[in-house]
Amino acid sequence: MLKLNPQEIVIEENAIEKIPKILEKLGNFKSILSVSGKTTFKLVGKKIANNLSKNYKVHNTQAEVCDESTLNSAVKKNKELKPDLILGIGGGKNIDLAKAIAYNLNKPWISIPTIPSHDGIASNRAVVSKGEGKYPLLTNPPLAVIADLNIISEAPFRFFAAGCGDVIAKVTAVLDWQLARDCKGEEFDEYAANLASTSAELIINNSKHYKKNYKLSVKLLVKALINCSDAMVISNSSRPCSGSEHMFCHATDNLYPKNTALHGEKVGLGTYIMSFLHGIDYEKIRDGLVSYDLPVNSKEIKIPSKILVEALSTAHKIRSDMRYTILKDGINEDKSRGILTKLKVI
Repeated sequence: MLKLNPQEIVIEENAIEKIPKILEKLGNFKSILSVSGKTTFKLVGKKIANNLSKNYKVHNTQAEVCDESTLNSAVKKNKELKPDLILGIGGGKNIDLAKAIAYNLNKPWISIPTIPSHDGIASNRAVVSKGEGKYPLLTNPPLAVIADLNIISEAPFRFFAAGCGDVIAKVTAVLDWQLARDCKGEEFDEYAANLASTSAELIINNSKHYKKNYKLSVKLLVKALINCSDAMVISNSSRPCSGSEHMFCHATDNLYPKNTALHGEKVGLGTYIMSFLHGIDYEKIRDGLVSYDLPVNSKEIKIPSKILVEALSTAHKIRSDMRYTILKDGINEDKSRGILTKLKVI
């Protein structure tokens, strides 16, 4: 039976060197499947595979996307290889694919993130693409998380900033959850909510100081991302980490699929907008985003103003059957334009 939470969390320099010893501690594995992207395999995956090949039979799957076709193909292929353990190495798509493969094969998996861009590194949810859309897949959390600070700290700064944006988003996600509890009687987990909101507060407070010790700030971010993942596992819901700000993000994706903004950038902007609607200190949220060089307006996020207006006025329709938020029954376009103008988003 698979465990509910990571049994081992290692966030330190040269962490990948410890993988063989960690595996010995965690179980009696013989065959391992490594899942990564092509570039990630060259930079990190190959080294890990070589280190493990002395004591394990190692198979490698390389993919650039986590879509239904890639997932089905990988599951079919690896059923025959019968791996005992799956390693997810890389960014969000690589880790999502690894956890989805592991879930379908009923095998444990280990998260080895190389960029700190979102909270999926230790969650029990994967996002799978299908056609022009996406759908969430409920999986299992990782057996372990191994984050090498040397590798993650060398990733482009934009990924660090996006991860900060995704954690800051928990501010409004938790407020939306509380609203659903108070207005709709929705089940609410105080512990999970506090775990998510405290993580957000830590990242906001560190926004003025992160440059003093960047590697330490990366470690703080990775811990915050894992805490957010744990919040979802504890509550058995994405509620503590995803609310109206994520609905806004998904609306922009639907309306403007060619946008190149990262997930954390879009939910960060969404958090700024939704914090205004919730009546909290939205300027504090904005200041935090600006400190991390995250986009706070149409020009910076490279999404047309008219798309952002339409996204705000239609975001309430995203998962409207199961997610009550501050958006409630929607905001008309004129009011949406007024809000975004006041906030200088457009």
